[in-house]
Amino acid sequence: MSILLWIIAIAAFLLACAALLAVKGMTVTLEDGLADARRLVRRNEEELATALSNQRQLVARMARGESVDPEMILEGRLWGDLPAPDALRLFQDDEDLVVVDVRTVAEVQSGMIRGARHIPLDELPERYAELPKDRSVLFYCAAGARSADACEFAVREGFEQVNNLSGGFPNWDGPTESPSHR
Repeated sequence: MSILLWIIAIAAFLLACAALLAVKGMTVTLEDGLADARRLVRRNEEELATALSNQRQLVARMARGESVDPEMILEGRLWGDLPAPDALRLFQDDEDLVVVDVRTVAEVQSGMIRGARHIPLDELPERYAELPKDRSVLFYCAAGARSADACEFAVREGFEQVNNLSGGFPNWDGPTESPSHR
């Protein structure tokens, strides 16, 4: 009978050790979960602060009498998404406008907006200093998505008068040129 008691005692000890290890493993998992939750809360706080800052800037623009479209307010973006006719009007009316083509070298071979600077999107982080922050900038690409990314980047870097050619170069009805004429 004493051997049976020893076997039961050893089994109970092993079960207690296994339970302790399981609890310790759960503690590590719980700590990891809490760290993940803290990171998520910080990221959400940062996103909320950015959204609030953007809304304040949009309200300030409106107070100064600047043009702000409803989509900019609803989406919390600080750049305009211009249909081709509006972009052409800006091109014709603003003699200080800087036009930037963010397409690839191969895409530019099909032509570009007259006077545009070619800065492919992947080079923009290294080359944005070539663009004046005190002038209006119109970005465009082949469809409008990459140039929207360029607009977001430019706004983060402190540019204030930023626009995107909605729908990209295929929608452009204004003057163009061949890149070989540059």
